[in-house]
Amino acid sequence: MHGLRDVLVTVADDEPDARAVRRARALLRSAFDRAGHPVIRFVRLQTPVGILFVGATDQGVCDVTFGQSSERRYRARLLRRSPEVWRDDTGLAEVTEELRAYFARELTRFSLPVDLRRVTPFTARVLRETQNIRFGQVTSYGALAARIGSPGASRAVGGALGRNPVPIIIPCHRVIAQSGRLGGFTGGLGTKRTLLGLEGVPLL
Repeated sequence: MHGLRDVLVTVADDEPDARAVRRARALLRSAFDRAGHPVIRFVRLQTPVGILFVGATDQGVCDVTFGQSSERRYRARLLRRSPEVWRDDTGLAEVTEELRAYFARELTRFSLPVDLRRVTPFTARVLRETQNIRFGQVTSYGALAARIGSPGASRAVGGALGRNPVPIIIPCHRVIAQSGRLGGFTGGLGTKRTLLGLEGVPLL
């Protein structure tokens, strides 16, 4: 753990400068990644669907959480996944800007990388295909199952979408029931309706 020893030396200074802090954080990220515990940074955003917390590792966005108003509780939840979690409004400015642009209808496709290391291969396959559903369009659970080569697996597809760690960025809200009804959504049906309405999707 040579990297961690370097971190301890770096932050031992009574008054570390900004460059030393950045170096210490970079060393921590590297050390924790090697140990299988990636550092998670997060931001708190006020949006038309309420407060969003968005977490990211060095590989990409790994978490989007609705309905959580307490930063302390959100951070505590992330600490179950990583021993190093901190808020980083500056470092995640691109995340903030893309979400702002999406809600302003200025952005129709996210370019942000996502970190899906914690999901199963099947769920990852469903989510990757879901990324191809365009802004303002919807598809059904059954049609999405067929698109990934698993016709008849609509229930399994619905379960995979329910485990989507990064809703909105991976637009699982664009998947609805064959009947045209909304189906489910981790952020609640009111939020799903709002997101589809923002994209101009006519709803039953």
